[in-house]
This record gives sequence, structure tokens and C-alpha cells, in this order.
Amino acid sequence: MKKMRQILGLFLVLAMVSCGNSKSDGDKNGKDSTQSATVDNAKLPDAVTAELLEKAKKEGKSVFLVITGSSVTGVEKATANVNGAKAKEKNSVVYSLNRDAAENKELVAKFEIETVPVPFILVISPKGLPVNGGEPAQLTPEMILSSIPSPKQDEVNVAMYDEQPVFIVVSQKGLTDKESVLTNCKKASAKIESKPIIVDVDFDDAAEKGFLKQMGVSKIDKSTIVVVINASGQIADTFNKNPTIGQLVTAATKAKKKSSGCKPGECGSGSSCG
Repeated sequence: MKKMRQILGLFLVLAMVSCGNSKSDGDKNGKDSTQSATVDNAKLPDAVTAELLEKAKKEGKSVFLVITGSSVTGVEKATANVNGAKAKEKNSVVYSLNRDAAENKELVAKFEIETVPVPFILVISPKGLPVNGGEPAQLTPEMILSSIPSPKQDEVNVAMYDEQPVFIVVSQKGLTDKESVLTNCKKASAKIESKPIIVDVDFDDAAEKGFLKQMGVSKIDKSTIVVVINASGQIADTFNKNPTIGQLVTAATKAKKKSSGCKPGECGSGSSCG
């Protein structure tokens, strides 16, 4: 679970926390689900394989995955939702995965979906990371689409999965300090064992506006901004002018904050996390 909890914007974990002890109706009745009626495969998307997931990743496509089991009803709603999302997001593919099938054991472990209530929809980013998950009633086509990370956010998610700090460098055309900022970030990264990655974001890129808002960057004024995220996935510091190498190293190696706050991307619309 540790790595999954490190991913920025990873909502699947939150769904699993609330549903982790849930069981299918068959399990509640003490029955072996594998002995129950099988799913009508004609109503499901094509079955996924590790090779298909890798292909989608190489092509930079999101994957909308319907998770089923050997005893599941309601797959029509899940299928309709993923197909509805795909119709609006051309750079995506839809598949299904029977978590009870022996050939899917490794994928089930990889995505930590052993105990989620099925049918379940899992959204996988273009870089191959799960970014949202929920039951069909919760995960509408609109919610599926809104959970797809921006390209730069997806880069940050990968760093969090690998437990690396991140220097998010936010600049725009005409700012002359950007190269100096990038140089300091590179020198600071070289001094840190966990090797922070540098994510270069154009403030004027419309696709990144939502991500920047999550990072607390809503305006830029004559100077490149650096948002530093530590290895625990928390915003450790934000610099509104060129930080020194020492300041960057200190921020990137800052210990996890002891607070009830959320990591970037984990907070819901209310005041509570998730």
C-alpha cells in the first residue's frame, strides 16, 4: 500500500480504505464466489492483459478498466460508464479484468484490487498509474474523465510512486530567470540521494491550469515559481523567486509534516481529506 499512497491525486486508495473490508454478496453468505454463476462476458469490454496495458502506456492512452469477479451483477452499468467516457476521450481504451481468474493474479496484486466491491471501475493514467476508482454508481463518465491527470501531473504522479521529491518549475514566456532556476534545481538534485525530478510547467498551458491550482499556483508575477514536493508527497515549500541550492535541498529533504492536511490532489471539495 505504501507506494499507492504516495501517488498525487490517487483516489483508488481512498476507495479501498472505505471498502477494503467489504465482500461480495457471495462472500457475505459464506459461499465460494467461484462456484456461483459466471459473468456474461458478452456484456463486458475485451479482457485486459499486461501486454495491452503496456501498449496503452507506450501510446500515452488512458485505460478505463471494469473489474469483475466470478459472481457479479450490474456489469452493464459499469460498461456503459466506461464506454461513455471513451466516447468523449478519444485517447483512451476500455477493458475488463476478472480478478478471480488465475491468469490475472499479478495484475490484481499490482493494482491492489483484491477486496474492492465489484463491479468496480479503475481509471489508469497514460503513464500507467491508477488514479481513480469506484463503483459504477459513484464513477460516472464525467467523473472518469475528470480524474485523468494532466500530462505534467502524471509526471509528478510517477515521481511520487517512485518516492522521489519533485521540483515543479512554473514559468512563462519572457521570464529571464527560468534558466537560472532550472540550473539550481539540477545542482540541488545532484546533491540529494533520492534524486528529485524536475517538472517544467508553462503557466499559460491551459491543460495544466487545474494542476497548478492544486499546487497553489494561481498567478505568476515577473518571477519563475518553484513548488517543492518531498518524498512523502507533500508540498514542502513554494518559492516565488529563484531559490538557492541550499533552500531547494532543505525543502526536498524535509520530513513528513505531522498534520491532518492532505497531499496535493487528495483533498475533496469539502474540508476533509478524500
